[in-house]
Amino acid sequence: MARMGTDGRRSGEARAELKDLVADTGVTPRRAELGDARTVLAEDGVVLVPGTGQDPEALVTTAAVTLGGRLRELFGIRPQGGTDAPVLGLHNDGAILTGDVHGRTVRLRDPDEDYLFMHCSSPAPDGGDSVLVDGYALADRLATEAPELYAFLTGSDVDFFGTRTNPPRGVPNTPLLRRMIEWTRGGRRAVRASDYALPVPREPYFDEHLARIEEYADLLATAFELAPRFRMEAGDLVVLDNYRFLHGRDAFTGSRTLHVLSVRTTEAF
Repeated sequence: MARMGTDGRRSGEARAELKDLVADTGVTPRRAELGDARTVLAEDGVVLVPGTGQDPEALVTTAAVTLGGRLRELFGIRPQGGTDAPVLGLHNDGAILTGDVHGRTVRLRDPDEDYLFMHCSSPAPDGGDSVLVDGYALADRLATEAPELYAFLTGSDVDFFGTRTNPPRGVPNTPLLRRMIEWTRGGRRAVRASDYALPVPREPYFDEHLARIEEYADLLATAFELAPRFRMEAGDLVVLDNYRFLHGRDAFTGSRTLHVLSVRTTEAF
């Protein structure tokens, strides 16, 4: 069953009895040149654009080409590489991070970032393959085959970052309440995952909600284990619908250089 580390991060356990439930929800993105990427993104919700070069500024160009006038807000390009890193399980991006700039509060990240752009400058020499799971396919499967879990994910609020310890500056301590599966005002579905989720403070059914959160963590760990892997080579850039796809990667040894750009469009919450 799911375990929690000293930092408050929960990790699920892949379980054999859940494999049929999550089978075939993993995705390998189609490859397309930049000129065709908008069409593929609209059809699949994800696309891999090869040959974008070594400069992470390609993230901004690709965002403009694939999303066009739907772009509302871009957040800063951030490095996500490292050396000898452990497994990164399924998650979606989004964080509360604000700063004071000349007496004005500025959002540096947003929990409702709805598209994600990942650029690889150099892959790890060993490991680091990427994983994608279609959250919409997973949610549809749960609705018919695990209705009690689905009812919790769509009907109960959780404290999204509840177990996070020592949050960085700019991250408020006020609980962020949301549902793991919910819809925007325009009807767009968002499927989420958080390693730090807890039941809402003073929830009268705390233990039952915690059991559902841990059940969901095990489900995601099983989906991660079964999903196909794909490798991002130097110059590859992946664009994905952050409301639809959960992503992660395998552990790697050596150094890996990756940069990430998250954005909000006119269709975000």
